[in-house]
Amino acid sequence: MRYLHSSRLRRTGLLVTGLLLIAGQSSALPTRDELLPLTNSHASDLVAQGSPGVPLAPTVPATNPVTPNEPQAGEDLEEVTVTATRSPRRLFDVPTATTVITNSQAKERSQTSLAELFKGETGVYVRATNPSADSPVIRGVTGRDVLLLVDGFRLSHAFMRPNVQYEGMVDPYFLEQAEIVRGPGSMLYGSDALGGVTNIVTPSYRADAPTFQLYTQYNSNPAAISNHLRLNAGGEKAGATVGLTYRSFGDATLGNDPNPQVFFPNPGKQVARSGFEYYSANAKVGGELASDQFFTITAQYSQIPNVARQDGIIQGFGPSVAQSERGFAPQSRTFLLAEYRHTFTNTIIDDLRLKVGYQQVQDNRYQRNFNAPRPAFPGYGTGIASANASLENISSDLYGAIAELRSTWGNQKLTYGVEAYFDRVSNARNISNNRTGITADPNGPRYVDGSTLNQYGFFLQDEIIWSEQFTSTLGLRYSFVDINIPFSSVRPGSSGFGRNFEALTASAGLLYRLNRDLNLVFNIGQGFRAPNINDLGNAGERRATDINLPNNNLNAETVFSIDGGFKWSGSNFTGELFAFLSEYPNRISSVSLGTVTNSDGSVSEVFQSQNKERESIWGIEFGSRYRFDPQWSIFATANFVYGSVITGDTLIPPFNGAVGVRYQSSVGTYVEPFIRYASLQNRLTDINLTDPRLNPLGTPGFVILNLRAGIPVTPASTLRVNVDNVLNTTYREHGSSLDGAGTSVSIGLDQTF
Repeated sequence: MRYLHSSRLRRTGLLVTGLLLIAGQSSALPTRDELLPLTNSHASDLVAQGSPGVPLAPTVPATNPVTPNEPQAGEDLEEVTVTATRSPRRLFDVPTATTVITNSQAKERSQTSLAELFKGETGVYVRATNPSADSPVIRGVTGRDVLLLVDGFRLSHAFMRPNVQYEGMVDPYFLEQAEIVRGPGSMLYGSDALGGVTNIVTPSYRADAPTFQLYTQYNSNPAAISNHLRLNAGGEKAGATVGLTYRSFGDATLGNDPNPQVFFPNPGKQVARSGFEYYSANAKVGGELASDQFFTITAQYSQIPNVARQDGIIQGFGPSVAQSERGFAPQSRTFLLAEYRHTFTNTIIDDLRLKVGYQQVQDNRYQRNFNAPRPAFPGYGTGIASANASLENISSDLYGAIAELRSTWGNQKLTYGVEAYFDRVSNARNISNNRTGITADPNGPRYVDGSTLNQYGFFLQDEIIWSEQFTSTLGLRYSFVDINIPFSSVRPGSSGFGRNFEALTASAGLLYRLNRDLNLVFNIGQGFRAPNINDLGNAGERRATDINLPNNNLNAETVFSIDGGFKWSGSNFTGELFAFLSEYPNRISSVSLGTVTNSDGSVSEVFQSQNKERESIWGIEFGSRYRFDPQWSIFATANFVYGSVITGDTLIPPFNGAVGVRYQSSVGTYVEPFIRYASLQNRLTDINLTDPRLNPLGTPGFVILNLRAGIPVTPASTLRVNVDNVLNTTYREHGSSLDGAGTSVSIGLDQTF
């Protein structure tokens, strides 16, 4: 679908120009000496991902960064981002559009998975396939087009799909901060970073932190209990932090007057089989080998034993209920990361970092279809379930190595290095029959067992301070991706093939200081995504009722993006305003090839991934906070994304954001009523119209009233109360499988000892 809107772009340009003209010059510019310490400091680079025992540069806060959302005794500490440049930089001092969510903010928020923490943030939307499977949408794209990292190591793997749940495998309680870089990140991080990058920075041992931290929370809807225990122990030279988490969620209850057809065969407002359990264990050990050498070893394991995939077992906006059973059992993630850091003096190299990591993602699935007739609203028949159930074991074993160096020459800071990742996919599919037992599926697995995706990259970034007013960040990267899908004797039509993809990606970020509190920024960059195993070799089930044919002739996706705007950082007002335009000349999208009639009489649509026509996505992102009193502030975010040309699976989020007011006393008591809102989104592609998760008339807009509050009970404990969806409103996040839960009250207690 094509939509011409040059007049809107012109209006956006006039708006940005007008803001520039009215920007005041009331504050003196910082001097060159004030700008250089953070850029040139060896120590400042070593705080990335929280190295133990390493001093911070004077310009970088040693405690958790605190945003204007989170004043502590009237003092604001500046946010720091690692992901935007691969080195710690004040958020205000990088041209890149970056969102940071700190540990203290995360503690205040309700969530069933990590990505839910992003809701209402500047430039981010969140959709979900089931309650444990939230996927961030950044600049109009999600899933495989947004690179996911943990401590700078890839979470994204070889069979990432258009909508993914894998960030839900990261413990939301074992978090130092979450960073979201909006815009292409391929120059620094390689393939998949088309719309942006999210990086979850995990906590390290800190000598000033309490030995034990306990957080427990009860939630009313869904009925849930969450417990997290943290141990922080060590000495002068080394230390460790260990976190254990257990969570249990019951079935969610919807808000007022939900559409009974959409949730059929649920007889009421409670969504059966929407609950799940979550387990997680995390540990990070680090220390000082010598005065200039440091190490960190991280280990993580998480598991969701069983969770239903709701878009298959409810009718949604489709003609009937597709499956009697469908879900994941289990999903798990194992992660190991070792890092060595060495600082140098009187050499051309400031410091060296070496990382070696391993990640295994288990994505096991089950599915039982209905034999005819399938149940459909308004009937309340149970249908006849098939005697056969499909059981899939899918896993990714990802190994990675990163060498990263930094050099400082005068007013320039060079960051350069190499990366290599090796990913192997294992896949087996069996048929479980109620009478005959378990046998191999004669159609073979979804992916050919033993498929591999290997990536190599060389990058160079140069940060230059030209003057007190002007800085630039320039970068270049070469990426090479090697994919091999072997012959499979158990998969009909499998011949095996190999593909190579390479790309040269560049970026430039410019920052001009209008005054001490206001920066004008501009970015231009490229993104690159090689087709992965899911794109090239996925055969069989797609969505709840459709079939996918593999395509080994795909080309890589690319994006060319420009953005620009303002960043404010004053004593009473902080904020940002960005406008962006992303051009995708060769988007990979699902294309319908027609329909087939299955043996049970049902009809399935057949799809194949193909490089389609150009997509053009533009938008405006705004976020701000104004403190009009030492204890009172107001905040607002607003995100507008528009797809000029949208095709295939692309799902453009509606206009959305949050508005609220916050009271925080000097002793730490806070009260924060706020609303999250979204407008109607009825601009859908042809494939969106066949998706049972999407209302073909469009997803209605909503306004949801919420409340956050906390009070220190003792110096070592804080009681937190959250009320979500106060008015019990029925609503749905665009692209999600379920309506949002009705009114929910959560009570949590933070305890240190």
